[in-house]
Amino acid sequence: MTPSAVSKANKALYTRIIAGIGGLLAGALSLGFSIYETRTGTEVAQVAPGKPVNAGQWLVTLNSGGIAAETPDGRRLPDGKKALTLDLTLENMTAGSSNLYRDTLKLENVANLPAPQFYLVRDGDLLWDLQPMMPEKVKVVWQLPATQTLPKVVNVAIVGTTYKPKDNLYAAPGWFNPNDVARVGLPLSAGQGANP
Repeated sequence: MTPSAVSKANKALYTRIIAGIGGLLAGALSLGFSIYETRTGTEVAQVAPGKPVNAGQWLVTLNSGGIAAETPDGRRLPDGKKALTLDLTLENMTAGSSNLYRDTLKLENVANLPAPQFYLVRDGDLLWDLQPMMPEKVKVVWQLPATQTLPKVVNVAIVGTTYKPKDNLYAAPGWFNPNDVARVGLPLSAGQGANP
């Protein structure tokens, strides 16, 4: 082998080594950024009761929590049941009426929850569609077995969504990517006739 051939082979080897090192560094940087974004993206703000939280489609203000023996429309619960209740103010921030508020609240430290019922505080009636830009005082009710132990403070995650003018599947507008935007700790108080 001639000296020029050896020199060319060495240059090719050095080029491959440098390219490999560059590729490893790029991969390591990409992994580092992904881990950083994931770690910082999952930090959820702890919010005090009574403070409004922007959840995209909804403006949510969690005020208080309690235990009750009747529903907001005045009906007593069946024997062997108690009601876990949350008082909140809910405002529809969109241009149209909506009833997509049911997935906005997530109780993190209460197990085996049934689907909740949402009631308007002003008349005790069930809440259906919420009109835009009209804040309403709402009571959310979960009927639970009377024997179920509840924490002194209920940890509530508020789930927000992001508006997209076109989704990836149908190119239709909507609210997507639900994620926790805030957490609120609500102490539970026992209402009239309720046993905690």
